[in-house]
Amino acid sequence: MGYKRLGRLCGTASLCASAMLAHAAAAQDASGTPASRAGAAQSTTPSTQEAVGAADSTGVPQEAASPAGAGAEDIIVTGVRASLASAQSIKQNATQIVDSIVAEDIGKLPDNTVADALQRVTGVQVTRGAGEAGTVLIRGLPNVATVLNGREAFTGVTRGFALQDIPAELIAGVDVYKTSTPDLIEGGVAGLIDVRLRRPFDFADGQIAASGRAVYSDQSEKWGYIGSGLISQRWETGIGEMGLLLAGSYNKRLYQDQTAFDFVSSGTPVATPDTVGGLYTSGDRRRTALNASFQWRPSPDVEFYADGVFTRYDNQIAVDFFIGLPKAGTLTSVTANANYPNLADSSTTTDAFTLTSKQAYRNRTDNYQAVVGGKWTLGQAVLNTEVTYNYSKVPNRNAILDTSFNVPRLDVDYDVGGTPRVTLTGVDLTDPSIYTIRTLFDNNGLDTSEQIAWRNDLTIKPDSGIVETLKIGTRYTHRNVDSQATASIPLAFPTDQGAPLTSVGGFATLSPGGLVKGALGIDRFITADTDVLLDDTDRIRTLFGRPTGPRAFEPNLAFFNREDTYAFYGQLGYKLELGSMPLDGVVGARVVNTVEQLNGNNVSSTQNYLNVLPSINARLGLTSNLFLRAAAGKTITRPEFAALNPLITLVPSGNTGTQQYAGTGSGGNPALQPIESIAYDASLEWYIARSTSLTAAGFYRDLSGYIQTYSQPEQFAGGTYLVSRPRNAGDGYLAGAEVAYQQFFDFLPGALSGFGVQLNGTYMDGKTDDPINGGKQRIVNVSHWAFNTVAIYEKYGISARLAYNWRSSYVDSYNSGGVQASTILADPVSRLDFSGSYSPTQWLTLTFDATNILDDVYQDRFNGKNSVTGVYYDTPRDTRTYDRTVQIGARVKF
Repeated sequence: MGYKRLGRLCGTASLCASAMLAHAAAAQDASGTPASRAGAAQSTTPSTQEAVGAADSTGVPQEAASPAGAGAEDIIVTGVRASLASAQSIKQNATQIVDSIVAEDIGKLPDNTVADALQRVTGVQVTRGAGEAGTVLIRGLPNVATVLNGREAFTGVTRGFALQDIPAELIAGVDVYKTSTPDLIEGGVAGLIDVRLRRPFDFADGQIAASGRAVYSDQSEKWGYIGSGLISQRWETGIGEMGLLLAGSYNKRLYQDQTAFDFVSSGTPVATPDTVGGLYTSGDRRRTALNASFQWRPSPDVEFYADGVFTRYDNQIAVDFFIGLPKAGTLTSVTANANYPNLADSSTTTDAFTLTSKQAYRNRTDNYQAVVGGKWTLGQAVLNTEVTYNYSKVPNRNAILDTSFNVPRLDVDYDVGGTPRVTLTGVDLTDPSIYTIRTLFDNNGLDTSEQIAWRNDLTIKPDSGIVETLKIGTRYTHRNVDSQATASIPLAFPTDQGAPLTSVGGFATLSPGGLVKGALGIDRFITADTDVLLDDTDRIRTLFGRPTGPRAFEPNLAFFNREDTYAFYGQLGYKLELGSMPLDGVVGARVVNTVEQLNGNNVSSTQNYLNVLPSINARLGLTSNLFLRAAAGKTITRPEFAALNPLITLVPSGNTGTQQYAGTGSGGNPALQPIESIAYDASLEWYIARSTSLTAAGFYRDLSGYIQTYSQPEQFAGGTYLVSRPRNAGDGYLAGAEVAYQQFFDFLPGALSGFGVQLNGTYMDGKTDDPINGGKQRIVNVSHWAFNTVAIYEKYGISARLAYNWRSSYVDSYNSGGVQASTILADPVSRLDFSGSYSPTQWLTLTFDATNILDDVYQDRFNGKNSVTGVYYDTPRDTRTYDRTVQIGARVKF
C-alpha cells in the first residue's frame, strides 16, 4: 500500500562528540600536539584570549608575531571579538584552506549545536528536521569526514557522527578543513570537520563553569532544558605537572515538525496521487554527554594523556499520520491539471476508505571513546603515539498501528499554493468510535560497531634550509560492524472487519492540532496511543494473533562487516623566498589500503583496494597581511557499511489505489567503490586587522564514482519492483567560488563602535553521470547559491548576533515512482536566528536566544521529467513547518 512508503521518517541518532585544543597559557609547538591531532591548525582558546601568532609549515602557531594591525597595547581581546579574532587567526596561519568557529568562553558557542553554528561558515549548508539542523554539507556535499579531537568517531554502522548530537556547552572550537594534508585522516571528499573539546592544559589555572537554559518550542507548545558543567584543575607535583578536566551536559528537548504531502501519482487516463495527507512528528529527545581528560607532563619533553567521551541519545518519537486515499472509494470526478492534462488538479471521492496511523519510535544510541597516548621530544624530533577505542550500540524499537474509517465525501485540491487542500464531509475526525484497527508493523533493530585504531607520528625539524619539517606517520584500524533488524512487513488484522479502536482500553488518543498552519484543511484526528504501542506491545500482538515478545531478526536483513585499514603518510613542510615574498606549505602523500569482508545470509563480498592520495598546499605572502593560497590533492570517501549490504528487502504493494509496480524494495550494493576526487583550490586572503578580513576562494572537484541513491525497476519472483539502491554514478564535477568578509566598526563613535558584521556567499555547480537514464544531472543537495548575513553588537557587557541564512533550491532525490516528474526539487530555504547575552559581572552571563524567527516554511516539488516517459511536470510534494524556539538561561564561571 502506498501509504506505508511514507512511514520511514525517523532514523536512529548519533554520537555526541567533539575535539581538542592546545595549551592555553602559551601556544605550543608540534611537541604539544597529540598523535591524533594533525598539526595543521593549532590555536589557543584560553579563558583570556591571547593573540595567536604566525604558523610555521606544520601549521602550529608561533608565539612571535601578532595579527596584522595589532599593537603591543591591544594583545588581549575578549568576547565575540576574541572568538572572531581566534577563528581568523586559525584561517590565516593554517597550512590548508580552513574555516573555524571558536567558543570564546566556556559554554559559549554562537548557536545551540555544532550543526547550527556550522551553517554560518562560508560554504557550509545544513538540512533540517526533528527540531534542529541535521546533515552538514560542505559546498553542498555530504561526504564529510567528521572527527572527534582529530580522532575518528562514529555511530552504529555509519562512518561518522551526527554533529547535531554535540552539546555546544562542551565545545572549544570547530575547524572545517576544505583542503587536505597527508596527516589528516582520509575519508572526506567534501572536507573534514574536527570538533575540539577542552583539555586541562588549555587553562592557565583551575576553572569551574556551569550553564543552564530553558527552551520553549511553539509547535510542540512545550518547554525543554539544557544543563552543563565543567571543572578543570592543574597541579605541580613531585613527578611533574598534572591536569584533570571533567565535563558533562544533559539536554531534554520537546519538538514537533509538521508536514502536508502529495504522494506519487498513478492511474489512467488522468493520474491521481496515490495518497494525500499530513503528519505531526513529535519528539521527546534527550542527550547526555560526559567528557574526561587527564594530562601528565613529567618533564618539558614528555607528556602522557588519557581522554574519554561517553554520549547517549534517547528519542521517543510519535508520528501522527492522516492518509487520504483518493482512489480507495468511488472516484466520482477528476479535474485535469491545466498545464499537465495527464495529472489531476482536483478530485472527489465518495465512500472513501481513509486511514490514520500512529508510528511510534524509541531510538537510543550509546557511544564510547577512550584514548591513551603520549609524546616525546627528542632534540629536533617529536614522536607521538596513540591508541583509540570506539564502541557504539544502537538499539531501536518501532511500532506502527494503522486505523481506518470511511468518509462519505472526500474532496482534494492538489495544489493550493504548493500544499494540498483536503475537505471531508459527513465525518467527525475527533470521534474515536469511527476508527477500526487494521494493520500492525512491529519492528526492532540493533546495530553495534567496535574499532581499535593505533596511530604514530614522527616530526623532525631540521636546523635550517628550505625544509622546515619532515613528518611521517602510520595508522592501523580494525573495525567490526554488525547490523540486525526485523523486516517492515505489515501484519493484517485476522478478520476483514478489523476491531474497533475503542475495544482496547486507553488506546485511542487525539493528535496535536494546527497542521501546517491550517493549510491542509485537516486539524485533529484520532490515532493509537504511543506509550501503549511501545510499552504494552504484547497486548496488541495478542489482538493480532501474534506471539508475545519482540519479533525475531530477519536473516535476510543482517550483515556483518570487518574492515581493516593500513595507512602510511609522509609530508614535507617547506619555506622559501620568492623575491621578497615568503612561500610556505606542505607537500606529501598518504597511502591507505582498505580490506572489506562483508557477510550476510548466505552471501558475502570481499574487497581489497589501495589508494594513493598525494596533496600539495602552498601559501604566498604577497604582503604582510595579503596571502595567496593554492592547493591540489586526491581524496576518497568509502561507501557506508549499510550501503554495501548485499541483501534487499521487498515490500509488496497493497490493494489500495492503482499501483505501477508489484511493490517497492531497498537494499545495498556490494559492488560500490569509494568516491574519488581530485581537488583544486585557490584563495586570496586579506587580513586587514585582528578581527577584520576579506577573502575569496575558488574550487573545483573532479569526481569519480560519486554515490547517489536511485530507484529502478527490477525483476523478482512475484513481479517488477521499484528498487532503491546506492549506485556509483560515474564521472562528475563540483565547481564554485566563495567570498567572505567580517569587521567590527571600531572607528564609529561611542556605543556605535560595538557594531560588527559577518557576510559570506557561495556559488556552486555540481553534476554527475546519471546511471539510470544517461547524460548528466545535478548532484543531490547542491544549491547554486548560499549566503549568510550576521549583524553583531558587543559593548558594555552586551553581546548580540542576528543571523540570516539562505540557500537556493536544490535536488532532494531522483527517480520517484509514479507518472509525475521523478525528481524532487526543494524550494529556497531561509532562516533568521538571534543570540544575545548580558554580563553584569565577570562571572555571570545571562542569555536569550530565539530561532526560526520568521517561521519559514519548507516546500518541495516533483519537478522535471518523468524517468520512464520523459514528459516534463511541475507539481507539489511536501510542505513542512518547524518549531520556533525561545531560550533563556545563564552561565557562570569561576
